[in-house]
Amino acid sequence: MSSFNASAKDPRPAGALTRSLCALGFSLALSTTAVHTQAACQYQVTGQWSTGFTASVKVTNDTAAAVSSWNLGWQYAGDNRITSGYDAVFSGTNPYSIKNASWNGTIQPNQSLTFGFQGTKGAAAAEVPSLTGSLCGTVSPSSASASSSSSITPSSSSSIVPSSSSSIAPSSSSIAPSSSSVPSSVSSSSSSVAPAAWMLNTSDSYLNFATTKNTHNLEVHNFTAISGDISNSGVATLVIDLNTVNTGVALRDQRMRDLLFETATYPTASVTVAVPATLLSGLAVGQAAATDISASLNLHGVTGTIATKVSVQKLSANRVLVQSIAPVLVKAGDYSLTNGVEALRAAVGIASISVAVPVDFALVFDAR
Repeated sequence: MSSFNASAKDPRPAGALTRSLCALGFSLALSTTAVHTQAACQYQVTGQWSTGFTASVKVTNDTAAAVSSWNLGWQYAGDNRITSGYDAVFSGTNPYSIKNASWNGTIQPNQSLTFGFQGTKGAAAAEVPSLTGSLCGTVSPSSASASSSSSITPSSSSSIVPSSSSSIAPSSSSIAPSSSSVPSSVSSSSSSVAPAAWMLNTSDSYLNFATTKNTHNLEVHNFTAISGDISNSGVATLVIDLNTVNTGVALRDQRMRDLLFETATYPTASVTVAVPATLLSGLAVGQAAATDISASLNLHGVTGTIATKVSVQKLSANRVLVQSIAPVLVKAGDYSLTNGVEALRAAVGIASISVAVPVDFALVFDAR
């Protein structure tokens, strides 16, 4: 999946949500999610439209010993093809071979990790292939092992140098592929991976959210590593590293990771949006347009739809700003997070924590 490469800035002063979350404004048509579980691997189609799809694979170590590295593969029988991915290293042009990224090679017993990707397809529903690999119950065939020099690799981390009070450096690893995901050795055939048309400018973008405790105590938080881009095929993807949640209190961050997001199983959240071809090209420099969006949000293993209105402004010939006109409201019950909210409340020993969270973002994209 073409991804959104962003890092979040510090939340603004408490009690005031800052400028809106930069989802991209455009509609995504989703069909029924398709899932195929095979031994300890699960392939899930998380969204699809007329010409493409998004999917994820969940890998679980169901052995008694830690896995120091992992790999798996698959081959599509039809016209489905991968264009980009995150949280793993992809190689091949059908069959595909996937191995761990530099930061997620070790899986402890009974722990899981998830990686995701975007692809193209024809008019038929997105395909759900059989997976091969030792963790999936079979041994990967030689045809699926790095048989092609083309690869999709996550980029190195984007760095934000903190100022005295308003910026927080992101985590050491970014989680989305950059244009460097397409090495010079990639052929020009239709199955090779195309570079992104627009890349998120990590230093000028942010993603904040707010929580309310005991009815009236509002606190603003953020994530210090998000990533993404807009592909040449017109699909925008935002990936949020939930392990980088930043509340300003280390113990609270850990509780959110463990009790709310359960990042050992669900380390990332992703937003996918189809971008109308004329939305960006039709704007003159300095011009802004308000656009209603409907996007797919995959959070805590649940895929739902979020809708809001965003402002899209062309800052220059090569730079676009997308920001929410109003905060996006994410409800815990829609993503199986209600028990996590209650666990947080009990751990802190307070009367209440809100189960509806406003999200505030602004994203800046630079043309490739």
